[in-house]
Amino acid sequence: MVVHYSARTWSILLGMIFTGAARSIVVKLAYQSGFMAPLTITLLYLFGQGLSLLVYFGSRTLQDWRWRRTQHDDTTTVAANNTTGTVELHPYFATVDAAIIHPNDSFADVTPVIHPADSFVVDDTGKLSKLGSVHGLTHESAERVRWIHSVPFWAKPLIPALFNLLNSALRWAALVYVDASVTEMMISGLELVLSVVAARIFRHRLVSKSRWAGVFIVTMGVLIVEWADMEEAFEVGEVRDTTVGVILIVLQSVLSVLQDIAEEIFMQAADFPATMMLGMEGCYGFAVGLVIYLSLGNRFGIEDIDATRAALTENATLRWWLVGLPVLFLITGVFNIKATEVTSAMTRNVWKNFRTTLVWVTALGVFYLGNNQQYGEEWHVPESFWILLGFGVMFVGVVVYYFYKEQEQKTLQKPLLTVAEGALV
Repeated sequence: MVVHYSARTWSILLGMIFTGAARSIVVKLAYQSGFMAPLTITLLYLFGQGLSLLVYFGSRTLQDWRWRRTQHDDTTTVAANNTTGTVELHPYFATVDAAIIHPNDSFADVTPVIHPADSFVVDDTGKLSKLGSVHGLTHESAERVRWIHSVPFWAKPLIPALFNLLNSALRWAALVYVDASVTEMMISGLELVLSVVAARIFRHRLVSKSRWAGVFIVTMGVLIVEWADMEEAFEVGEVRDTTVGVILIVLQSVLSVLQDIAEEIFMQAADFPATMMLGMEGCYGFAVGLVIYLSLGNRFGIEDIDATRAALTENATLRWWLVGLPVLFLITGVFNIKATEVTSAMTRNVWKNFRTTLVWVTALGVFYLGNNQQYGEEWHVPESFWILLGFGVMFVGVVVYYFYKEQEQKTLQKPLLTVAEGALV
């Protein structure tokens, strides 16, 4: 299996795995501690994502300050070092034209350098290309997403924000009915399968037979996990709750994949900053969600809004969830969207599968090592062995998915249009 990533990309992927696992565990613990409020947690989730705007503006201010410290002339937009052949772009210039770089410019022997805030890198051929995974993208891929340039800047986050609002509500509602580990396994597996399909449809990515084989194997693993979970539900008499949970998980996965592919397109093909995208999604979703929450929340039958308010008023301990959850959601959201930015929605969903191990091991540890067995998850025989087998099958699918990546890059990849030629890759 060939997986070549930079240290920065690995740190983002590992951060996504660990924080995502922590998010599922903590929300389930919140439910088990008495804070059974999926709609309220959805609002906290969107609010936490909205805080990403502070991260965006803070990082841009800091980057600009650092940039200016290193420049003798603050008005310089492009600094060229003739000795080393290095080209750097000022972080505020988001397009090639703004940096006064044109297709006919020669960049022989240019060393690839990119400022942390930039979205373009000069490769060893002197061409400018986008960050993120270009595996399987072709000329047709650029044409498929050309329509996004007619969408106003402020409206770009609205599309993923709609999917974000809906899928977040379904995710937290699913945790009411299904264990955190099973929820994470099913969501991770389904989102991988659906993200490959979405990448083929919406981005026109070429997907090799080995990757389709990996997707098929992951699907088999998901089905094993679901079968084992239903067997456990029959045993304890919770078939209805489990069925509702599974339906919510499937709907959530579909909406989440649509959100992921929309984010990928806007960030990689329209140069939309990742943390700004996340922050605007959160703000749009929070504004709409708050109206729905206050006017229609009780009618969904998922949460008693009045009871939630009363519990928060009477129990000071529960109020800590209002502080801690948005911070956790912010950190997780930043890692998630950064993973999409530096790789792709499809790759991000491959690595999300490894969250499931952390969620399951932690939940078992909380149950058997903690002093209160109302928290965590119990090991059931033989159902838990089947779930473990299902996860193993999913892991094999991920290995197959990546195994021939190096060969595929040589045979599948068609030459991509560069930014300078008029297509964003």
